[in-house]
Amino acid sequence: MSLDIDKIILHSLRQGGDGQPHADTRSQTLPPDEAVQGLMAELHRIYNGKGGKGFGFFADPEAAVAELADGEEAPKQPSPAFRIALEQLLDEQLEFVPFSVEMTRLLVRQLVEHALDEQGVLLFAKYNYVGVDYLMIALLEGKESVTVSEALELRHIQYLDIGKLNLVARIDLTEWKTQPDSRRYITFSKGRIGRKLGDFFMDLLGAREGMDAKVQNKGLLQAVEDYCDSRQLEPTERNDYKKQVFKYCTEQASAGEEIEIKELSAELPGDGDLDFYSFIGQEYELEERFPADRSTLRGLTKFVGSGGGLTLSFEQKLLNSRVFYDPQTDTLTIKGVPPNLKDQLLRQS
Repeated sequence: MSLDIDKIILHSLRQGGDGQPHADTRSQTLPPDEAVQGLMAELHRIYNGKGGKGFGFFADPEAAVAELADGEEAPKQPSPAFRIALEQLLDEQLEFVPFSVEMTRLLVRQLVEHALDEQGVLLFAKYNYVGVDYLMIALLEGKESVTVSEALELRHIQYLDIGKLNLVARIDLTEWKTQPDSRRYITFSKGRIGRKLGDFFMDLLGAREGMDAKVQNKGLLQAVEDYCDSRQLEPTERNDYKKQVFKYCTEQASAGEEIEIKELSAELPGDGDLDFYSFIGQEYELEERFPADRSTLRGLTKFVGSGGGLTLSFEQKLLNSRVFYDPQTDTLTIKGVPPNLKDQLLRQS
């Protein structure tokens, strides 16, 4: 893996006697030895493959005020503190260690404001991967386990659980500098706390939410449906076409890569001069690339629905062969009930 670490440092967050989060900071960066290189390579890999990330960009308070209608009250504007400090870091007006300490204190204040109880090892890393510069901020949880010593004795050990990455954000520094109009150079985990954690990152980074990956995936599904309609594909051809789209998207997700619309179009059969990429045009407002959302992509090959205590999921190809829907009576008829379900039904009856 071509990953080069520029600077990396660890601080820690703990709960104080007052019940509030406090920080213990380190005064020197870590040497990029084998252990550090291995940690960053694994963090980069896990984060790239992590689903459900939010996307954003640094807010421009002046532009937000300019967009207000006459008489409209201005909302609370995000603080530019993080962006200003980052610009000073990149312009070499601020050293990496004081930058990380200052941002740790800012993070603690935001945790208190958002009533979040997060503890662990706080990592700041500036690194380059295949020609792209990144700044990553991640809170790594500590875990306790048991190991066996050479004397075959059990010992307790502490280790970093890097598989979760509940609180992590990354700025694509290269995209920020070369594409200032981009709305997706900041990514962050939405985590187990959902919207609350997203709001925390927006306030911490002084950012606004930009591209919505789930909306992009839904737009792709609609575009595929419309394209199949425009070509008047038979049911079997339509299912095969959707399967090709699903295969490409899931393979990209498994590889930690994004869906590239041009690349996807090149793998799909076209209709004369109207290939899938040309068909999409500007109408669907799809980005040239965006992350795959696995839950949304299931809609390419399956019908899925739940409500009122009922959950149903079946392959789209089964519609009108084993599964029949009557819109007049709002009834589904299933021929050939799965054996394990049939067994449960027979035992219950």
